[in-house]
Amino acid sequence: MVTGAPPKPGSTGVLSGDDTPIAAGATVLYVPGASRDRAAVRDRLIRSGAQTTVASTVTEALQQIGSRKFALCLFDLSDDRAALAAIRVVRARQPQLPIAVIVDPAKAEAAGEAINAGITDLLTWPFEDRDLSALVANILERGPSDLNGTRRSGEDLFAQSPAMRLVMELVRGSAEVRGGVCICGEPGTGRQLVARAIHGRRPPESDRPFVVVDCAGEEPQELERRLFGVVGDSRPAGTEKSALERIGRTGAIALAAGGTLFLKNPVEAPARVQAKLARLLRDGEAWSVEQKTNVELNVRPIAAVDASVDAAVEEGRLRGDLYERLAQVRIDMPPLRRRREDVPLLAVHILKQTCDAHGVSPRSFSRSALALLTALPWHGNARELRSLIEGLVRSLDRPVIHLDDLLDQASLDGMPARIDTGVSLREARARFERDCISAVLMRHHGRVGEAAKALGIQRTNLYRKVRQLNVARSLLSSRK
Repeated sequence: MVTGAPPKPGSTGVLSGDDTPIAAGATVLYVPGASRDRAAVRDRLIRSGAQTTVASTVTEALQQIGSRKFALCLFDLSDDRAALAAIRVVRARQPQLPIAVIVDPAKAEAAGEAINAGITDLLTWPFEDRDLSALVANILERGPSDLNGTRRSGEDLFAQSPAMRLVMELVRGSAEVRGGVCICGEPGTGRQLVARAIHGRRPPESDRPFVVVDCAGEEPQELERRLFGVVGDSRPAGTEKSALERIGRTGAIALAAGGTLFLKNPVEAPARVQAKLARLLRDGEAWSVEQKTNVELNVRPIAAVDASVDAAVEEGRLRGDLYERLAQVRIDMPPLRRRREDVPLLAVHILKQTCDAHGVSPRSFSRSALALLTALPWHGNARELRSLIEGLVRSLDRPVIHLDDLLDQASLDGMPARIDTGVSLREARARFERDCISAVLMRHHGRVGEAAKALGIQRTNLYRKVRQLNVARSLLSSRK
């Protein structure tokens, strides 16, 4: 057993605004994997401010848990089978103890199995000190209801990949700023989840409204009425002397007072509406038609746009002054194909959600199925992943989803970006298998043994399929 005390003020570590380590005072039990340098992780925990105890075995971990109170138990999944078994024992003995795990990108299926075991706080190796400190700090923030698997707003954003860790860093930073936030990305990348995560980081969340307005697909007058509560000239006449924009109490801007106004597709808003929004955000106040007085606008705008927003500003489809107000912080969402480390976690989480929603018994993915899900391109991002999983739950009646189930479902459902409907089902399946094998071989740098293990087949069978399906031989590494 090795213990460590938190660093003294001024020592190296991840610090908060008052120069205090983020995890200062937290008691952490670390259970390392046999293939990891335990001292390296222990020292990083100590630098984050955590009082760290290292338990070499699960027996020692249980002894420590029985004699001391810990804020967190951190397991290393480099030896995934043994560690997952130990996690289940600890979970059974101490169901209220928060558990986090360290996972390797090369063992993506272990992350999915950790989710199946009820673990949703993961760190991908290698990680930076600030990632470790942020994980500990986030767990310490939670209330008691969160320890039984209740997820807070924004926690569906599985942020184990480097691309998503950057997003969550921006989320944490933007939560402290009252200016506008512009979230850019493809549909299905979780833009609204990010908006809710920013909204939820300023408690109490339940007391503050989160109002959503989609600027696309509505008539100009209807959109104007929905946003402002009134339709009419931008400058009131008669007894209303204010030069401010008018708002009514039924409009989204008034309803979002004290909270967040989430604007989807503001590029699609008519020029008149964009101009009124820009003036309102510039002035920070408006004329209330009911109260007949000026009122302060205590509303934070967050906008969701696609990646072409810069071109829209250049072409005049989105007003430059409105974009400046909306994009005081800009967050670019990575597509799912650029954050493959998150796919197993998302898949298992969506599978659990779908089973609960349909009232069916829990299901799980085989390792080879998770490997295939990780390798697919996901042009439709999380929406496409959810659609595939919902189809699997509806069509299958067994506890484990295997590789063949995914192949059948993908072929039958079309996956239009990948399947030519002018060919037979047999030929479409062969093309899909060829693309799948090629993707897994590329992921494992042509190492046939690792690719075969990920696909859940024997090495000899993989060689046979490579020949039968005419997979490019150049994908095979000379190192087998």
